[in-house]
Amino acid sequence: MNIEERIIEQVERNRDEILAFVQSVVRIPSVTGHEEEIAKAVYAKMRECGIEAEYLEAAPHRPNVVGHYRGAAPGKILVFNGHMDICPPGPEEEWDFDPYCGDIHDGQLWGRGTVDMKSGTCGGAMAVKALKDAGVPIKGEVLLTCVCDEEVGSILGTQWLIKNGRLKGDFAINCEATNLQTVDVIHKGILRVDITVYGRSIHGSRPWLGINAIDKAMALLQRLNKLGEEIYATRTNPYVHPATLNVGTIEGGTVPNMIPGKCVLKMNRRLVPGETKEAAIEEMRAVCEQLAQEDREFKYDLAVDSFEMPIMYTPDDAPPVTAIRRAHRRVHGKELPIGGKDAGTDASWITYAAKIPCPVYGPGDYLRYSLGPNEHIPVDDIVDAVKVYALAIYYLLGEEPQ
Repeated sequence: MNIEERIIEQVERNRDEILAFVQSVVRIPSVTGHEEEIAKAVYAKMRECGIEAEYLEAAPHRPNVVGHYRGAAPGKILVFNGHMDICPPGPEEEWDFDPYCGDIHDGQLWGRGTVDMKSGTCGGAMAVKALKDAGVPIKGEVLLTCVCDEEVGSILGTQWLIKNGRLKGDFAINCEATNLQTVDVIHKGILRVDITVYGRSIHGSRPWLGINAIDKAMALLQRLNKLGEEIYATRTNPYVHPATLNVGTIEGGTVPNMIPGKCVLKMNRRLVPGETKEAAIEEMRAVCEQLAQEDREFKYDLAVDSFEMPIMYTPDDAPPVTAIRRAHRRVHGKELPIGGKDAGTDASWITYAAKIPCPVYGPGDYLRYSLGPNEHIPVDDIVDAVKVYALAIYYLLGEEPQ
């Protein structure tokens, strides 16, 4: 039996332990801001597995867990990254089972967070456990980063670890769901811009004495929509849908019998590789300036929202991409396509701020079940993901990689 077969066989022997771990954390309601209980559970499991673990609070009651599994010889560092927080499950009556049941029915594990992304987050530690149990030595270190706060931007999670020097490495794997169907090397960047259009308030019975900010904002909206159409038609990438610009919310007016003096358009801009945040902002500003030149009553402010997500790009031939594809082929017997994601993950911060190549690969059908009712995942996919992760560690850090 070669080393690859030993690893795969060991993961299968650990199947019950893997699934029990995922079930236990799915049963913890870890909505963003309430990650303490799950962090303690993850910390305890790492210690149980013989993994050195740190419990790091970015703010009071907002913990991250970082595990260190070091080989006997020095070498490179492989980072696994996943988040512990989840979004609320929504109306319970929309679920067939309790959203925190963590039960298995017909080969499916049910509950909020099974897809996004507790199955993937648990996978790195369980892959290390399998290598330890199989007696497969490594060089260097596996760094397991299990973070809080990801669902709202990860300021206290992955961003905090990077800024405080606790997330460093040579390559990384983000374990967000790709349904084990692709390894994603690109995410769109996210930019939010608020454009406030000003008018002059007056009683609704005398509208000619005021300036209707909503009317002015609608004129701007038409031009921004045209810009959005141009962007969608021309800014493309083979792994994701084209770049987009859309209005997410409109806020304007006080009461129906009053001419509104202010209207706010909240813009959402998704960028593809080759675009920059600065250029995207200037495009929107240019539209506003053109309208201001044509209409002397048009007054506006443009402000960039603090929430953003940089573009994620990892080269197709980066070592972790190659390792994941090789491991997937060994487990599933077929090639793994390269893909991308229109939404964002913490891989964006790892590639942009930490400068570490970080593809995304994980179990769960994100498009169908993430953030919706009846979130669930095939148990076989959870175990298969651990097999791929364990093999990828061996390919990247094994003492005698083949």
